[in-house]
Amino acid sequence: MLGLRLKEGLPLAALSVTGRTRARDCVTRGLLEPGAHDAGRAVLTDRGRLLADAVIRDLTD
Repeated sequence: MLGLRLKEGLPLAALSVTGRTRARDCVTRGLLEPGAHDAGRAVLTDRGRLLADAVIRDLTD
């Protein structure tokens, strides 16, 4: 999950089904980039970077 902190983010395929659903919610909340999500990647927004620990928790619980 540390890959999420990288500029290129993390492939959505690395997440569970629940994690992918939560990733879509994170896009809605402005924590993940919508364009990257549509391309199959989870990339943090500037706001998401500030809350990265919480985003990672959401995606892995």
